[in-house]
Amino acid sequence: MDFGKKEDRTKYLEEKFDNLLDIIGETYGNILMEELVSRLDCTIDEFNQEISNLFNSLKEKEVERQSILQGISVKKKKKKNDKNLDLTEWEQKLKQIEESK
Repeated sequence: MDFGKKEDRTKYLEEKFDNLLDIIGETYGNILMEELVSRLDCTIDEFNQEISNLFNSLKEKEVERQSILQGISVKKKKKKNDKNLDLTEWEQKLKQIEESK
């Protein structure tokens, strides 16, 4: 059963309300069932839309987060390179020797 389809949802709800109709009776049963199905269907549609919006928002925030992290990484590399440029050739050679130990 695919709850994404309106027809399948309606069929499922009608099956579940058969017992309710027996208890309430035929006078109000059909009217009550139609109203209940209509409200449930509207609730399900709203829920699906809210979840869809939520996931879209999460995707956008993840892209933004990744770009910020990438920017931080680039800044760190740039700082490291800038520090190396401030060193004389002799200091750079000494630093390489120390790092290789």
